[in-house]
Amino acid sequence: MNVVPPASSLDVIIVNYNTCDLLHAALRSLEASGVQPDAVWVVDNASVDGSAEMVERDFPDVRLVRSDRNLGFAMGNNLAFERSAADLILLLNSDAEVERDTIGALIAAMGSDSRLAAAGPVLMSADGSVQYEGGRRDPSILGEFSNITHLNRVYPDGRLGRYMMNDWDHLSTREVEVLSGACLLLRRDALGGSLFRDDFFMYGEDIELCQRLRDAGRLLMYVGSSRVLHHGGAASKQARFKMRVAGVISMAQLLSRRRGVLYAAGYVAMVPIAWPLGVVVQRTALRTRGA
Repeated sequence: MNVVPPASSLDVIIVNYNTCDLLHAALRSLEASGVQPDAVWVVDNASVDGSAEMVERDFPDVRLVRSDRNLGFAMGNNLAFERSAADLILLLNSDAEVERDTIGALIAAMGSDSRLAAAGPVLMSADGSVQYEGGRRDPSILGEFSNITHLNRVYPDGRLGRYMMNDWDHLSTREVEVLSGACLLLRRDALGGSLFRDDFFMYGEDIELCQRLRDAGRLLMYVGSSRVLHHGGAASKQARFKMRVAGVISMAQLLSRRRGVLYAAGYVAMVPIAWPLGVVVQRTALRTRGA
């Protein structure tokens, strides 16, 4: 059985918004993970689907924090982070399920090098395919264009595939520039007392955090021996267009801070062109596979 080293305490934080059944599965996966966290926090963002009541009924040991409004992903995680005192913090999406050895593998990786500030697993879809968002490079206009249009999948070995690192084996372990917040193990002493920026509602906050950690000279490790089933987009599907717009705003914020206002404006101008092109590429790919 994988256990947390005695010198380290571990808290798990899950932010939930109307994903009751998926949240139940996520919490059950933690129980079967082979690791006993010091605390599991669930921040419920004013769900109306009975999520909070389910946690109180089925998981009485979970520390439930009820918000009277939808704080979003960043502020929801910050709320629990401020109440936690553990050395290691595992952020887990409500639509993600850890495999038995996942948390232990992430902790072992974190313990291998004191410079490591964060470790993340392989994100898997229900059909067994790898989600490349788990480990990727810093965003750019070209990278976002290739991702939105899905051309990075069509041409994985060229420049269009660099952003999501499509040309690299995502079942192996390596240092990366960006890890996904869907499942992310963090070392508290690397965070400087703060987690996410509050001006991000949803999307982009994990990229900004990874950039901040790297700027401080810390390393990020993608751990190919750990697996998480990530259903993906469960909360955002409830307001798909609104969440798409929120994603564009967050990415523009990131690019503006990192590369300047004009660069961010170029990204915003690119998005309306890339979205319909992405639909065409997807449909073409489906027809090709069906031929």
